Amino acid sequence: MGMFETLVGSRVPQKYRKYFDLPERRDSQKFTNTADTVLGTAAQAWLAANAGPCGVYRLQLGVDALCLRIGLIEKAERSIDIQSYLIRDDLSGNLIALRLIEAANRGVRVRLLMDDALTEPIDSGLLSLNDHVNIEVRVFNPFPRRRSRLISFIANFNILNRRMHNKSFTVDNQVTIVGGRNLADEYYQTSVKMEFLDEDIAAIGPVVDDVSTGFDEYWNTKEAIPINVFDKYLPHQALNETIEAGQRHLERHRDSPVIRGLNEHLVRDLVDGVLPWVSANAELVLDHPDKVRGLVRRQIGEVTGRLIQMVSSATEEVIVVSPYFVPQREGVDFFGALVKKGVRVVILTNSLASTNHSSVHAVYARYRKPLLRHGVELYELRPIEDGSVVGDVDPARLTLHSKVAVVDRQSVFVGSFNLDPRSLYINTELGMVVESGKIATEMASSGLESLQTVAYRLQLNRRGRLGWHYNSGGDSLVARTEPDTSLWRRILTRLMGLLPIEEQM
Repeated sequence: MGMFETLVGSRVPQKYRKYFDLPERRDSQKFTNTADTVLGTAAQAWLAANAGPCGVYRLQLGVDALCLRIGLIEKAERSIDIQSYLIRDDLSGNLIALRLIEAANRGVRVRLLMDDALTEPIDSGLLSLNDHVNIEVRVFNPFPRRRSRLISFIANFNILNRRMHNKSFTVDNQVTIVGGRNLADEYYQTSVKMEFLDEDIAAIGPVVDDVSTGFDEYWNTKEAIPINVFDKYLPHQALNETIEAGQRHLERHRDSPVIRGLNEHLVRDLVDGVLPWVSANAELVLDHPDKVRGLVRRQIGEVTGRLIQMVSSATEEVIVVSPYFVPQREGVDFFGALVKKGVRVVILTNSLASTNHSSVHAVYARYRKPLLRHGVELYELRPIEDGSVVGDVDPARLTLHSKVAVVDRQSVFVGSFNLDPRSLYINTELGMVVESGKIATEMASSGLESLQTVAYRLQLNRRGRLGWHYNSGGDSLVARTEPDTSLWRRILTRLMGLLPIEEQM
């Protein structure tokens, strides 16, 4: 075992301490005395006037998801708890970081919990944020050698391969946002290269406290290490330098539609009591943080178990949206059994042309024909161009990133979970199950209608050959190879499909 055997025991042992002077870490908990805040007052007023334990609001558009996050930060009075797999030094990341600093200046406690897989480019920025008396940053399952991460990863693969993929954003323990979005441009219609189609759910009511309790569980686990542990090993920029760099970044984009159009209409509607919340039962579904310890191979987490239960209950229709879809033989049989009992099963994932992970597509491709033979309706997103722009640049290419399941148009799952072995067995995940016919019907209807224009429908001809059916210019067309891709990319993807990588996808 490597130096990171440290994190699988009941305490942090000396083997870990020899690499870092680990300070005594202080546990902290959610604030519960927040009903008198602006957000608390608004949430409680709406809940008192409406039936149902919770209010939920679908955040389909990236710009809305960003605006609500910014607006909530600006209304925060007591606490902001953010859990994320990724944050970038880009327009969206800097917008959020600067607003967090402003909130901390007002006395708001900010806790930022990041998975450590992709923090290397922003280590110094995270360290500077942590310098603020009201901001604490922790990294989950960190790399012990900050300047030689590849060596750390190879030496400690069984531990460092397991990541915290959760995303939650909770303010004053009164309003929360969960879903698939990280803190980066491609999730909020601010990227010039790529736009992720994604989903979040904002919520008020008892489920918010559940999200906060789950955040505390991760925040206080042994795998969550204070970022200042790494201070002596990294360049440490001052907080004012981080602020100035962020302001310069925003200034370069001052004419962008995002900056010009950034407004608080969603949070203003929330505070004014006119945001169209939908009354619903909402349930947090959360993997336990010790899933990353991997003590039992192929042990499913809480999210996987709840999803299996939810989908298995279907009697009429299941719609699954997963950008990285590797069902394996068990999944093929599972969906086939649903079809056999009369359930319509519709699955949407990325095409080779739209995916940002060709290796995942290479493994997924093995299961297309078996799924189709079972009667599953299989769709792949076309690499169409969206109209979103930053300044005077070309539109961004769309890539699917939503993680959604809709069952019988009555219940919906939205979260961080991809239907692949990595989400099932390796990474920790988080999501929300919403029992609402209104939300479920809206998502199902709009999704199925859009498939005809944004996706290829895969079908087998009488000879068992795969075809990609789509409409273009009013004509119905069929492609016999991966459409909108080069021969070279198809060859490379086919070669990747021969590698023994399925369990890591």
